[in-house]
Amino acid sequence: MKKTLFSFMLAAAPAAYAFDGLTYDGGPIETGAGMQPPHWILVCDNTGTCRAAGYQHNNTEHQTFLPVSLLLTRQAGADAKVEAQVRLLPAAGQERNTGGITLQLTDWSQKNAKPVDYGPVQTDDKGIATLSDSQTAALLAHLRTPEPSIKFIADDGSDNAPYWTPYSNREHLAILAKMDEYQGRSGTPSALLNPGTSDKAVPPPAPAPEISAAAVKEDGSGDTITPENKKHAALLKLLQPYGQEKNCAFSSSAPDKRGQNITLYPLNDKQTLAETICQYGEEKGFYLFAILSADLKKVEKTVGGPISTGYNGYGEILGARQLDDKGCGIDDLYLWNGTDFVLASKNSNGLCGKGFPSGAWNSLPNYTSNIREANEKAAH
Repeated sequence: MKKTLFSFMLAAAPAAYAFDGLTYDGGPIETGAGMQPPHWILVCDNTGTCRAAGYQHNNTEHQTFLPVSLLLTRQAGADAKVEAQVRLLPAAGQERNTGGITLQLTDWSQKNAKPVDYGPVQTDDKGIATLSDSQTAALLAHLRTPEPSIKFIADDGSDNAPYWTPYSNREHLAILAKMDEYQGRSGTPSALLNPGTSDKAVPPPAPAPEISAAAVKEDGSGDTITPENKKHAALLKLLQPYGQEKNCAFSSSAPDKRGQNITLYPLNDKQTLAETICQYGEEKGFYLFAILSADLKKVEKTVGGPISTGYNGYGEILGARQLDDKGCGIDDLYLWNGTDFVLASKNSNGLCGKGFPSGAWNSLPNYTSNIREANEKAAH
């Protein structure tokens, strides 16, 4: 009986930094074989929580390699612990990993290095396992070694088990350093990378902003203004300057003239939301949203994210910025608070093209909030 080998080694990249939430993958990595895509991504949110996800090396010559992703999550604050999770995609034809899985670590920088087993991990029906405290501590210490190898070895009962070739580089060091920097713990005893003796205060978690969602005047599908409607020409003329700011092509990109339609949603007695399509994508269209005066003669402001994909009719504008052709990227949500649509959440699902449909992790928050629903507010 052979063992399936889930393994990845860790890789290195230059730094880039952004505040007010952080999404960082270091960009392409230059290797002897040319440029390789990144294998780690760091996403930190506005409360100070950071999530670092690492993936296996993409080796297109070996199609039997199975995808693996390691996720390290840590809240802000000096005493915050790290939670380590792993997701293992089962072999083709299997719905889940059915055999035992063992965490194995090797430091190849040591002379006569030998693999060391750190006990079993138990995956759920999605292939996700949470490491124990002792496994997490061993893993974090191992990540600081010069040549770390992390393997999840599973006995799947097959005679020709697929495996991953370990990938040797150190991109994870840039990711861990960036996490420490973002959380203000660099050089302190709580730093993940190169912990020091600095007595500077590590910032505590920041509170998530409170948002009071408000009910809209009329729920539902709205009033669609077609090009034949006498209101249409004036509305389109009103919206066009704002559409140009968002690169809206309007009717020129719309099949069967559907892009010429404008849908109106009454928000309250003084404001109306206007929606019209900017551009058709393969799966979703991108829309322009603007708050108009109730008499439809003035644009108060455009609302929503850089690319908004729809309004649900109940006070929520949804957005998605697809970063590649694998169905992954960043999505955001804007909520109506009675006077404006405000950002409520922004999420990434990690790196794509790693074998996980739509990403290994459902949500890596870049921005989060506490939402008080309209009916909840009314009950108080």
